[in-house]
Amino acid sequence: MKLSFKKRIATYNMFAIAILMAVAFIVIYAVVFYTSYKHLDDDITTEKIEVFNNLDWSGDEIIMNKMPEWEEAEHKQIEINPTFIQIVDIKGNTVFKSANLQENHFLFNPTIEKTTFYNAIINNQRIRQGQFPVFNNENKIIGQLTIGVSQQESYNVLHNLLIVLCLTYFFMLSVIYFILSFVASKAIAPVNELINSAAKINYANINSRLPVPQNDDEIQQLATTINELLNRLENSFYQQKQFTSDASHEMQTPLAAIKGIVEVLLRKPRTPEQYQTKLNEVVLQTDRLSLLFDQLLQLARLESNVLSVKKEKVVLDNVIQKIATTHQDFFKTNKINFHNNIPNNTIIQADEMLLERVLDNLITNAVKYNQPNGNVYCDWNAKQKTLTIKDDGIGIPPEQVSFLFDRFYRADNSRSSHIPGNGLGLSIVKRLCEMQNINITVESVETKGTSFHLVFND
Repeated sequence: MKLSFKKRIATYNMFAIAILMAVAFIVIYAVVFYTSYKHLDDDITTEKIEVFNNLDWSGDEIIMNKMPEWEEAEHKQIEINPTFIQIVDIKGNTVFKSANLQENHFLFNPTIEKTTFYNAIINNQRIRQGQFPVFNNENKIIGQLTIGVSQQESYNVLHNLLIVLCLTYFFMLSVIYFILSFVASKAIAPVNELINSAAKINYANINSRLPVPQNDDEIQQLATTINELLNRLENSFYQQKQFTSDASHEMQTPLAAIKGIVEVLLRKPRTPEQYQTKLNEVVLQTDRLSLLFDQLLQLARLESNVLSVKKEKVVLDNVIQKIATTHQDFFKTNKINFHNNIPNNTIIQADEMLLERVLDNLITNAVKYNQPNGNVYCDWNAKQKTLTIKDDGIGIPPEQVSFLFDRFYRADNSRSSHIPGNGLGLSIVKRLCEMQNINITVESVETKGTSFHLVFND
């Protein structure tokens, strides 16, 4: 059975209160029960002392002394607070019994050697009995004394108390449940308000926020947390829209260029040299478009966590040297001096394939945005486990450094026309570093150069 949140609150609280009430009522009943029977047992014990004071014995024979107590009304009456007395000898023969016992006899256990209290019924009347062994001067049991008093009054009190407690218990639980349901409704009213407000939020009004209660409690924390989530979703929503817009723009540029070139070629016949020049331009624009699609695919795979990361021990110097060898002609073409200052056998924890893609992107960027006869340095700080890739190129304006890892962002628009790229490379680098638990930061001084710092965390 599925219960609403309000009913669950009321039910759980009712269970807790029911248990506490049950314990309290049981304690009350137990105290009254103990007090009632303790009072009866004390009366029996007092009567026993009086009887023993008037008993005597000779050997194994019990001798009854005549005393006024035997003739008291309480030993003759049956209906109103009677006291019953029975004395038997060691053989079970009755030595004495009070007049109010009439033809009845108390059942007794002849083997009892210590005082024992128990309940019995005589003439349909509930009796509390106490059985006491009678010892002679030689400390030998020569008989049994049984004294009984009516427990009907105590029984009635306990019986009525039990009925009252049970009725009160279920009545109070019923009332408490309705009270708890009302209180729970009031308690979760802010939650219902949050639900209603959240249900009205969609893509058209994603900038709307939930009302935050004034009370400093868990509901306020919930509303604040949901609003923070909505802030992140709104940012992601607008970033997604911006990403779509930028991707469309980046695709439109090479497509427009290809279309323009083809239209120019179709206007009139051209010389073979002119066709070759224009077709080379088409190839360049096609390569640019192909690179864009490839990087978009990489981003999609990274965001969907399709790539698995297998961190292992990697020799950093080998990875840097492999990239340097691959791009040796690229360095020469751009007149760049590459300096690999990584100590031999420097071991780090990373995914070698993903790390190679990160370093390849950073090193090629350091070359592309460098100056003729510039330098690219790869340095290692063993104490801080930090790899630094530094160039002495054109640098980045300080107000643009924080946007460097944004998708489709290129720091210097003036160089975008002659330096290939679309602003996705560093976004991919950032995501690849996050997947490997590598912290990447950037420092740059315009006209002085740029440094990327990679801190490797185990």
